[in-house]
Amino acid sequence: MIARLVALAVAAALTPAAASAQNAEVHFWLKGDANNIQGCMFADPSFTREHTFLMVNGQAEIKSAGGINVKLKQRADGVYTGDFDLGRMNLNIVANIASQPKMLTVASQDLGCKWSAVRE
Repeated sequence: MIARLVALAVAAALTPAAASAQNAEVHFWLKGDANNIQGCMFADPSFTREHTFLMVNGQAEIKSAGGINVKLKQRADGVYTGDFDLGRMNLNIVANIASQPKMLTVASQDLGCKWSAVRE
């Protein structure tokens, strides 16, 4: 009986730590790909600034001062994706916080534009 109570107490003590482990904040600075075409450069001001990956209560999102705020869906363990429309550009965002180093990429589905970053 005492062993069971001790086990329950240990489990209860670990639960808040496990829940807080889901929350994360990772900062990235995106940089345009060297092979981006001239048409991609108009979007540089929106991308070549700090972007923050946030995980709060199991919900992942990317936020930036450039107005890019996208809810992300988990695609694999530690890999989150989302889509964003910037004018006529359809963008796919991938945050891989399981990789070492952590990575963030933004790529247009139509023009071949790409921005990427590793964790600061």
